[in-house]
Amino acid sequence: MTFTTSEPTPLLAHSERVFLQLRQEIYQFVLLPGDRFTEVDIARRLGCSRTPVREALLLLQNEGLVRRCLRNGWEVFPIDFDVYEDLYETRALIEVNSVRSLCSSTSAKVNREVLTGLNAVWLVAPQERLACDDIAALDEQFHLALTEAAGNRELTAILTNITNRIRIMRRLDFEYETRVNQTYKEHAELLEAIEQRDEARAVALITAHIQDAYQGASTITLRRLQGVRVKQIP
Repeated sequence: MTFTTSEPTPLLAHSERVFLQLRQEIYQFVLLPGDRFTEVDIARRLGCSRTPVREALLLLQNEGLVRRCLRNGWEVFPIDFDVYEDLYETRALIEVNSVRSLCSSTSAKVNREVLTGLNAVWLVAPQERLACDDIAALDEQFHLALTEAAGNRELTAILTNITNRIRIMRRLDFEYETRVNQTYKEHAELLEAIEQRDEARAVALITAHIQDAYQGASTITLRRLQGVRVKQIP
């Protein structure tokens, strides 16, 4: 039997191109939170049919970046800092619980072996660190992995939902190289504390890490939104 490598269909290629373009525009605030548009608007602007636009928007919806309005209307998900603050607070509660379990629980559900894999990713030389564009997804995986390793599937499901909803804020947190380096340092310190079963230190580290991430992202968001609004004033 002969197997052939399938090539991506034109539709998939178009959908991916539209998805990447729109996601970049949202991250760069070309499309502002609260902006509304239709599939026809996007298709006309990007020079493609509505089908790949629809596929791309569904992917963006799954990432919590847009939401569907009436008929063919869509909206860039508005930034509500009260909601984000609640989400980050809930996230902190879950991750503190996970860190406590990894430090002290003797339950068979706890999988401390995951720390070995995380060490291989985060305890690396500076020249091996990823760039800003890649670190946000890796950071998400790190925090989800810790909660999964703690063995509570329900908390993992809740944290996954929160992760999807705060993704745009989280990516804004990695706007600068200094934040990338800081994240590597803080993750390494947290892994060390968990490895040593130093619960008090690990809890303090994860709490400060999440608080700093929220403050940094919200400050950048406000500054960038203000800058965009100033440029739009004639």
